[in-house]
Amino acid sequence: MHISKLYRESKKAVVSCEFFAPKTDAGHLSLYKTFDRLKQISPAFYSVTYGAGGGTAQPTMDLVCKIQDDYGITAMPHLTCVGHTTGYLSSYVSDLKERGIDNILALRGDAPGGGKFNPVPGGLKYASEVVKLVDGFDHFSIGVAGHPEGHPECTSLEADVQYLKDKLDAGAGFVITQFYFDNKYFFDFVELARKVGIDKPIIPGIIPFVNAEHVMRFAKMNHTNIPEPLLAQMIDAGGDRQKSTELGIRQAVGQCKELLDSGVSGIHFFTLNNSMPTIEVIEQLNI
Repeated sequence: MHISKLYRESKKAVVSCEFFAPKTDAGHLSLYKTFDRLKQISPAFYSVTYGAGGGTAQPTMDLVCKIQDDYGITAMPHLTCVGHTTGYLSSYVSDLKERGIDNILALRGDAPGGGKFNPVPGGLKYASEVVKLVDGFDHFSIGVAGHPEGHPECTSLEADVQYLKDKLDAGAGFVITQFYFDNKYFFDFVELARKVGIDKPIIPGIIPFVNAEHVMRFAKMNHTNIPEPLLAQMIDAGGDRQKSTELGIRQAVGQCKELLDSGVSGIHFFTLNNSMPTIEVIEQLNI
């Protein structure tokens, strides 16, 4: 199933979930249990991250194939150009096609260690180039990332939205955003995108967190704003898993209700490989 088609044809908001490939056998067993629990909410598709510097390239491929072959759920691997030549990327994408994968989230990726990104000799520099490479196979539905608060490296939100348009013009069919905590950023981002001629689905990314301390660190790295009332509650919750989880669910439910009322085509949940908060959010929303 092409995800672009899914967004076009679905009569209700499309629910999807994101995971990362575990590094241990125990991690894999835990993730498979997560997949089993998620059956009750029938997500439309799963995405799997690629790891810093492409460090999980093969595990990512193996996991998306297992998701489709063993669980019967459409799966979408992330793909970045960090540390890879064009030849490697072409071979990797060809292997995905041969193994029955029909969707790719095309990204530039971040430099390992958070430094300045520099392509390897014979590599690609921009996400739009990754999109063009994948689109050349004439097989995949291609998604790209969006940044409601602007990419940390971009000079302005307006410039960032223009880069987003470049990626879509290169062949991408939908956008999944980075996580954020204030829907105003999403609505303003979508309005700006429509003004420059972007008409493809823009899907909000939501994180029902279970550890406030960890998420505050993620937010700082991504330059994600945390509204003062929420920040105070996150600081109070700290590393207390129960308090953090209750807060994360409450925050996600509030965001999602407003997004669904606005008519979004879907919601993408960053699960951090934990099913319970996402299941709780979806059950409260009754979607």
